[in-house]
Amino acid sequence: MQTLDRAHLFLLEKNTGIAHAQNIGIEYAEKNNFTKIFFFDQDSTIDSSYLKKQTQTFSCIKAQQPNLAALGPAFVDKQHGFHYKIVNIDRYGRRTKIDTQHLEKPFAASLIISSGSLVAADALRAIGPMDERFFIDYVDTEWCLRAQAKGYSIYVNPQVQMLHSIGDNSLKLLKWRVPVHSAFRRYYRIRNAFFLLKMPHVPTLLAVREIAFNLVHQMVLILFGQNKMGYVSSLWRGLKDGLNGKY
Repeated sequence: MQTLDRAHLFLLEKNTGIAHAQNIGIEYAEKNNFTKIFFFDQDSTIDSSYLKKQTQTFSCIKAQQPNLAALGPAFVDKQHGFHYKIVNIDRYGRRTKIDTQHLEKPFAASLIISSGSLVAADALRAIGPMDERFFIDYVDTEWCLRAQAKGYSIYVNPQVQMLHSIGDNSLKLLKWRVPVHSAFRRYYRIRNAFFLLKMPHVPTLLAVREIAFNLVHQMVLILFGQNKMGYVSSLWRGLKDGLNGKY
């Protein structure tokens, strides 16, 4: 660990995944009795009032909802400027999309991404840390579903926005934009969707949809992407390890 003014930098010798990195930060926060933890990715873009607004909103919601676990922002695409929709799922895994663009009040949500989220330290202790077996993809999805299975709630504050982008690039196919991730990343996306299927707190319909969607997505990348053999390889390895339960 290195100390830079008021920042503490933990340098890892190798890439051990986002979940492990987050857990190192969580452990440090807990040892120092922090009550709230923010998560950001390397490309997270926020304004100077972001932390204060989210902290104040979190405290207001928690006064009414003591079981509040996390608060996320609304997301705006960095490149194209559209608002990402928030996904709610019911107990059966059926999806409802919420458009945050014209909303004013915070609302309960099923899933938020970790980037930009504010999480209560006491909730983390009860729910548990991030599952490092996932390495990267679906880490936040699994944790959110685990939190709700243990009786905790998750909210989104539509009045606070964060610039965000999904994928390294995108493919334009008819009216759709298909996110493009590296073959390395796509392996975890495919493999981990099968892991979700085996978890009792994850609705089966949600896991099945993710598996099917990832397979279709992968075929699009194989057909229209540049690194075709890399995507073929990640598809094969993701299927093999996902079906075999190999972490």
